[in-house]
Amino acid sequence: MTLRIIDAARVLTGHGTAHTPGSVVVDGTSIAWVGPTRDLPPQWSGRAANRLALTNATLLPGLIDAHVHLAFDCTSQPPDARDDLARGAVSDKIRTAATALTSSGVTTVRDMGAPRYIDADTLPVQPGPRVLPATIPLTVPGGHADSLGGAVTTIADVEQVIAENARRGAAWITTVVTGGLNGGGRRSPYKPQFSDTMLAAIVTIAHRHGLPVAAQAHGTTGIRQAVEAGVHSIEYCTWMAPGGFDVDPGLIREIAARRIPVCPIINHHSRAASGRLPWRHRREHLRDMLAAGVHLLPGTDSGITLTPHDRFGHALSAYIDLGLTPASIIELATRRAADALGISHLTGTLSTGLSADILAVHGNPTQHLHSLATPIMVMTAGHLYRSRALRDNEIGHRV
Repeated sequence: MTLRIIDAARVLTGHGTAHTPGSVVVDGTSIAWVGPTRDLPPQWSGRAANRLALTNATLLPGLIDAHVHLAFDCTSQPPDARDDLARGAVSDKIRTAATALTSSGVTTVRDMGAPRYIDADTLPVQPGPRVLPATIPLTVPGGHADSLGGAVTTIADVEQVIAENARRGAAWITTVVTGGLNGGGRRSPYKPQFSDTMLAAIVTIAHRHGLPVAAQAHGTTGIRQAVEAGVHSIEYCTWMAPGGFDVDPGLIREIAARRIPVCPIINHHSRAASGRLPWRHRREHLRDMLAAGVHLLPGTDSGITLTPHDRFGHALSAYIDLGLTPASIIELATRRAADALGISHLTGTLSTGLSADILAVHGNPTQHLHSLATPIMVMTAGHLYRSRALRDNEIGHRV
């Protein structure tokens, strides 16, 4: 196994500690030591190792995008579950998406839906991001995302889809509680797609398989239904209602009390949003949720129309509008995201024994958050990926 020592001007561990200068020792796929460079134990400095010196750079935990669609390629037409000839092409899309994510500093993703193609045969191999797949989303016939193959009408249908998802290696179950942003009729964002009984059954059956449930919900009625059903995260949570918004302060407090993270889907377009969900309103709603103690889980919905997989770092600057500091935004996208997704024992911080998921950027991102958009080095589980931004004279190799 490869032993590698990475020295940098500063190391942000994710625990609120910064080492300046600092070093991280990677042994194989895991972090073996992290701390001030001056305190590097002789057992490491005395061993033959690949040693990388990053000048004026910061090391920090790899970023986590909690809502992506690896099988989508930013076109208006996602892959269709009814197209039996699409598997090979979609597999290529998944691998292309994984490469783009890695190059942008994202080392873990939660994939929130694809038509039966997210499984052991199509998931990317290292080097690439860790993938927490939700496989086929549960919806209703004629409802939002029904083309992906997860439409259900009975409890038996629910049991079958969730069991099949579990066999494919699902880490989460996702259910489309309301329609989408631009839907109408059964696809309306204002109305729940499931009865209370059906949604409760989805959560119960998922629990039998040891799987948490993410609820995609726009309208307030659907958000309330998801909270009462006991879901483990709420996606979008836009509080949309006919003619405007219906923000419920009491429900916000309940979301906070139940510690249900909200993934609001903020991407690099968000600040320019207008129409039915203008940023000026969305910003205020998110500020209200933060003030009430709701935990936000960064996710971009990458793969949907005009939302590439390599813009996560660009999207994070929008969180500044919510009153957050660059340091707290980095924490949201690393340690706190790992906590919310139940993987803090694997990643999210630079800690001994955890996966060597490491990002290097120019300068100090706690002062200049935009540096996260152009990483100079990415490591996923000990596999080193160097971005195009890394020039040969910025990295030294010593043995």
